[in-house]
Amino acid sequence: MSSFFDSPEFHGMAAGGNISHSPGMGDRMMRELAPFLKAEGVDIDDPKADFTEAEFHAAMEKAQGEYNRRLFNPTGAHRGLALGKLRSFALAFAEGDINRAEAVVASLPSDPEDFNPSVAQVTGSAMGLVDEWFTDDALGPKLGGVMAPKWSAKKSRAVARDILALAHKGRVVDSLDRLITSNSGLPVLEGSMLAVAAAVVRLTKRDRVSAQDVVDELMPLDGYPEPVAGTYRPADRVVQDVQEGQDDPAAEQDLPEWLGGSNATGHAAGAADPSGIDERMDEVEKTVYEMPLYRRFRDWLAETYDDVDEDSEVFDIAHLLFCIAVSSRADIDEPEGIDDLLDVLESFAADGQEESEKADGESPSTVIFLDSLEALDNYLRFRMDTDETPERWSVARGRAEAASMRTDPLPSALMAAVEANALSEEQLAQPMPQNRLVEGVVGILDWIGDSRPLTGTGRVKRADIAEAAGKFGIKAVGVASNARYEDGVNYARSADEVPVLEAMWAVMQSAEITEITGTKVRPGSAADEWKKGEVGADTALPVIGAFIYERLLDVINLVPGEDYGAPAITIAQRLIEILTPDSAPERPELDLGEVRAERLSKLLADELKEFTELGLLTADGDALSVEPVYKRIVAGAALMLLSGPRE
Repeated sequence: MSSFFDSPEFHGMAAGGNISHSPGMGDRMMRELAPFLKAEGVDIDDPKADFTEAEFHAAMEKAQGEYNRRLFNPTGAHRGLALGKLRSFALAFAEGDINRAEAVVASLPSDPEDFNPSVAQVTGSAMGLVDEWFTDDALGPKLGGVMAPKWSAKKSRAVARDILALAHKGRVVDSLDRLITSNSGLPVLEGSMLAVAAAVVRLTKRDRVSAQDVVDELMPLDGYPEPVAGTYRPADRVVQDVQEGQDDPAAEQDLPEWLGGSNATGHAAGAADPSGIDERMDEVEKTVYEMPLYRRFRDWLAETYDDVDEDSEVFDIAHLLFCIAVSSRADIDEPEGIDDLLDVLESFAADGQEESEKADGESPSTVIFLDSLEALDNYLRFRMDTDETPERWSVARGRAEAASMRTDPLPSALMAAVEANALSEEQLAQPMPQNRLVEGVVGILDWIGDSRPLTGTGRVKRADIAEAAGKFGIKAVGVASNARYEDGVNYARSADEVPVLEAMWAVMQSAEITEITGTKVRPGSAADEWKKGEVGADTALPVIGAFIYERLLDVINLVPGEDYGAPAITIAQRLIEILTPDSAPERPELDLGEVRAERLSKLLADELKEFTELGLLTADGDALSVEPVYKRIVAGAALMLLSGPRE
C-alpha cells in the first residue's frame, strides 16, 4: 500500500512550503496518525486491511483534523504551561517591553517538552481564550473595537486583525485550519498571542486596574498539575514547520527616526547621530523627487486643485506620503502595495493613540497618519483617473477607507458591532420576524398589481396616499393644502411629506422590488421573492438597512448649515451607545452650536421613536436597545453615514 506521503498531494504541499520533510517523517507521522485512522475504520497496521484510496483519503482528512485538535488543545500540566506563556507575553506587552514579549515567542519549541508548551499548544490555548472572552456577556461588550496592536512582523499583525474579527463571532478555533493554511504557523501563533495581549491591554485601561490583575482573573493558574520530567521524550519528529512564514527582516516596515517611526531605536546604527538621520532623509527625498510616478502625481494634483501653488499643503502631504512609501519599501505603483503602506500608516495611528493617553493635544504621529490618509486618497483617485484598469485602484481605495475607520474609536466600535452581530447562514435563511416594513413591501406589491399610475414625478398620487401609507401601518391622508400632523394622522400634500412611505418608495426602487417607467410603477425583477409571503432574512435585512440609512440621512439634511460631519458623527455616536452601551467610545467634542444641536436632538429623537414603532428598536422607559436581528444593519447604516455624504 502506498503511503499518503508518497502521493502527489503531499509532494504538492511540501513544494509549496506548507510541510517540512525529513527522512522517516512519513513513517513517524503515520505511526502517530494510526490510532486516529483506525477510529475511522482504516487500520494501516493490518496487512489484510481492505480499503480504497478514496476511503483512505477520507479517513486521513478526519484523522488529521483530530490529530491537529489534540496538538492545539493541551490538557493538564501543559494547559497550565501554555497559559503561563500567554500571561508572560501579555504582561510584557502591556508594560511596553516588546523585547521580552518576543523572547516569549522565541522560547516556544515546535514539539511539547516536559516543562515547555509547544507552538501549537500556545496557539490553540490563545484561540480558545479569545473566543471565550469576546463572546462572554460581561467581557464581550468591553472588548468591542479592539485593534490589532503593533508588531514587527506585518503578517502576524494581519492575522491578529483576522482573529479579532472572528473572536466577536466565537469562530477563531473553528477557523484554525484556514488560518494555518493561509498564513503558516508562526504568524498564526503571534497573531493569536497578540489578540490575547490586545484584550488584556483594553481591559486594563477600561477597568483601571493593573495588567497583572487582568491576567490573574482571565488566565488563572490554580488547579493545573505541576509538570513532571519524562512526560515527553526529546523531540525527534518533524511536523508542520510553524517557524516558516516569518517576514524577512529586510522586509519589515521599519521607518527612519526622522519620520517618527516607532521602530527606530537609540542604539541602532547611526540612530543617535543627527547627521546620519539627515543623510537618510536626503537620500529618501532625492529618490522621491526623481520618481516619474511622483512627478505625474504632482501634475495631476496641479490640474485637480487649480487654486493651489507649489507651497500648498496638498503638495506637502503628497511628498510626505511618498517619503513614507519609499522608506518602508511599499511598492505603491501596484494596488497590492497599498496594503503594505496601510500597515505602516496604521502604526502611526496606534502610536498616536498611545501618545494621546500620555499627553494632551494631537500627537505628531496622529498628524502624520491623518495627513497621509488624505494624500493617499488623492493618490488613489489619481490612479483611478489615469490607470487603464481603474477598478483595481477602486478596490484599493475601499481598503484604505476601511483602514481609516479601524483607527478611529467611533467607526472602529461600529465595525466591531457589524462583525460581532453577523448572522449564520441558517439564521439568514429563516423567514424574517414580524415586521411592518416587510409587510408593507408585500402589501405595496399587492396594491400595485401589474402596474399602478403615479404622479409626473414618480410618486404615489395624493388620492392614494392613505392606502399606500397604510401598508406600512402609517396613518396619512392626502390634502390639497394645510399640511399638518394632528391626532396621530399625517395630513400631507404629497407622498414626500410622509417620511416612511417616501423612504421605502426609494429603497424599493433601488432594490429592484419595483420599477418606475413614465408615470407608472410595476413590480421589479426582485418582486417575486417578496410575493412568496415568507421573506428570508438575507433578502429583507439589506432593504431594512437601506431604509434606516435613508431616514438617518434625511435627519442630517434637515439640520441647518453646510456641515455634514458633525451631525453624522452625533447620530453614529448615539447609535453605538444604543448598540453597545457598556463599551461605546467617549463622545467627541463637536462644535454644532446650540441651535443646530437642539434641532438635531429633536429630529433624531423623533426618528428613533419611529424606529421603535416600526419594531426595529425596543424601548424600556428612556433606555433604547436594538433587536438582535437588526444590530448588524443599524451599525452598518451608521458606518455609511460616517463615510460621507451621498454623491
